[in-house]
Amino acid sequence: MKAVYISEHGGPEALIHGDRPDPEVAPGEVMLQVRASALNHLDLNVRAGGGYRGTLPRILGCDIAGEVVTVSPSAQTSLKVGDRVILDNRIKCGHCEDCRLGLDQYCPTQLRIGVDLDGGHAEFVTAPAGNAHRIPDSMTFTEAAAIPIVGHTAWHCLVTQGQIRPWDDVLIQAAGSGVGSMGIQIAKMFGARVITTAGSDWKLEKAKELGADEVINYHEVANFSERVKELTDGKGVDLVLDCVGADVWEQNLLSMKQGGRLVITGVTSGTRTNMDLSILHGRPLHLMGSGGRSQRTFVDMMKVVNNGALRGVVGRVFPLDGVAEAHRVMDQRDFFGKLVIES
Repeated sequence: MKAVYISEHGGPEALIHGDRPDPEVAPGEVMLQVRASALNHLDLNVRAGGGYRGTLPRILGCDIAGEVVTVSPSAQTSLKVGDRVILDNRIKCGHCEDCRLGLDQYCPTQLRIGVDLDGGHAEFVTAPAGNAHRIPDSMTFTEAAAIPIVGHTAWHCLVTQGQIRPWDDVLIQAAGSGVGSMGIQIAKMFGARVITTAGSDWKLEKAKELGADEVINYHEVANFSERVKELTDGKGVDLVLDCVGADVWEQNLLSMKQGGRLVITGVTSGTRTNMDLSILHGRPLHLMGSGGRSQRTFVDMMKVVNNGALRGVVGRVFPLDGVAEAHRVMDQRDFFGKLVIES
């Protein structure tokens, strides 16, 4: 089959579009004919070798939408050939203590499709049947591929970790990112008021189309926290969703009201920062990492996908032999939503 893979780490030039063996369906698995797959910053990290401990060669692609073409006879599933699905790319063992307690997000031996196992930048991919979830007939594979990781991340951060409430003021960083564009939709679904940031006016207009109530161009304000305070009558926001990291860390804290919650799920601007600890002294702020994501929360997210309340946001589309170019575009960040590869 045709696929995009790496045999050594490096820049976009390390990506190879070529032939790889067809996958074999193991007991309990399904095989998909991949129709579309989407890029994540994780793909760039795996390609570059940042913290990657897996074996090579490796087919990349963590976000996958496709059509079921084979179902293992031993798979305990209602899925059938022809079903249109997306994949939860995190495979849990199902028998460790955490999995048995319903805390599978902490499974110590979990594997990730597209990282530890071959991914979806290919014609075919296999996965446990329980990781495949049906999508609405009205949703294209291209749109569906834009949902799994960023939708699950935003849902987990806002709903599970952040405990979002209808009366919350929510600051969502990086409106143009996959997580940001999903976060705006989810926060509005819960009735919250959304303040969001981006570095260009055209991205902010896109954010308004998704439902954002207030927008801030961080290139036009010295300290976005001051603008957040203006928009909240000096109080600050109840909840912050941050997928940026170091560059906005201190300003995030200054944007929060007493008792506010912050969930960080990305560090695209860096992992290290200096901060004035007096910002925290005497202020009861709740700071959380996103941590792992459970199978249950993926199922919860899919309920709102299937009722049409959560949509994939597609920025640009590339052919399978254009994955290297898509990686370059992601590095430049001049797009809104997700970059999708059509197989």
